[in-house]
Amino acid sequence: MFVWQSVLVPMEEDKTQEGPSDLKEITIQLDNYDDIFSDFDPRPYHSRELSEDFIKEMRRRYLEDKRGRFEVRFTMPSSERDQKEEALIKKRLREHFASMVENENDTVSQIRSRGYIYMLIGAIVLVADVFALFALNESSVFYQILSVLIVPAGWYGMFTGIGKILDEPAEAIERKGIYEKFEKAAYIFMSEELE
Repeated sequence: MFVWQSVLVPMEEDKTQEGPSDLKEITIQLDNYDDIFSDFDPRPYHSRELSEDFIKEMRRRYLEDKRGRFEVRFTMPSSERDQKEEALIKKRLREHFASMVENENDTVSQIRSRGYIYMLIGAIVLVADVFALFALNESSVFYQILSVLIVPAGWYGMFTGIGKILDEPAEAIERKGIYEKFEKAAYIFMSEELE
């Protein structure tokens, strides 16, 4: 069972800017290390899957300052702490978020590739209409029917492709940014008794 808190922690004064800088932190209270990992995966921590609920909650709860810096603090009873396990968990968290960044990069690439394909098909259809104009008489009924059918399809392909390239990857890019921040975040384990 984990408990969440999001707090703003003042940091040391930044000498390059006026006033203190702020670091956002997510504090998670753990009963033990198993709270971070999937209940359905019995493997040891070095290969065990992270809990989907844990990852979703971290994504939902993360806060950042203007520089995008934040840290995740895990508090738990000192009797449950083990430095080797903590180092392994930090490594696993970074690996997991690095993998998520790669997945989002692949998603963005796939969406944009489909967009380029749509644009190419749309352009080919529109060029086919121009060649049909030269091959057939513009006043022929066959050309007019053909043009009515293929010109909208060509423009649809062009506009859909542009939309996929510019608009659709936005969500994946946003998720990628969040995962990159979690990959670079400071993960700190603390004993509850010290607070």
